[in-house]
Amino acid sequence: MKVGRKLKKPEKLNLVPILDSVFIFIFFLLMSAQFVEVYEIGSTLPMTKVSKDTSVDKDPLNLTLEITKDQVIVKTGLKIPRSKVFSTEKKGEMKEYLISLKKQNPTENTMILKADPKVSFQNLVTVIDSTQMSKDSKEKLFEQIVFDNSGVK
Repeated sequence: MKVGRKLKKPEKLNLVPILDSVFIFIFFLLMSAQFVEVYEIGSTLPMTKVSKDTSVDKDPLNLTLEITKDQVIVKTGLKIPRSKVFSTEKKGEMKEYLISLKKQNPTENTMILKADPKVSFQNLVTVIDSTQMSKDSKEKLFEQIVFDNSGVK
């Protein structure tokens, strides 16, 4: 006896329920996303230029201010390091010293700032303000401030 077998055609996959759930999931993700405002801090981009003269005949200033709770240490020089210690209350003397450094090095405009983590933000801002020239003066001392987060050692 012969058994009759018929070939069955494969059924088509119904994609409508899957697509419906994907669209619902997309709308759910869009509605639940948190839209965050991004704030920018205005800064100048580092500039590069090709120097014609590669010989350095003068020790760079390499001005570094190390701020602790009680004192501010002003360090200068790369080859021959020098330092001077000022009390946090004597910011006027420190400013006069920085003015004399600027007169000796008029092309330098960068200052590295290292702060002890125990120094309050207000004290840090006060020291930064004391390193700038007065409002009536058009000349600025050290405009570019680099924050070194390695701390004071």
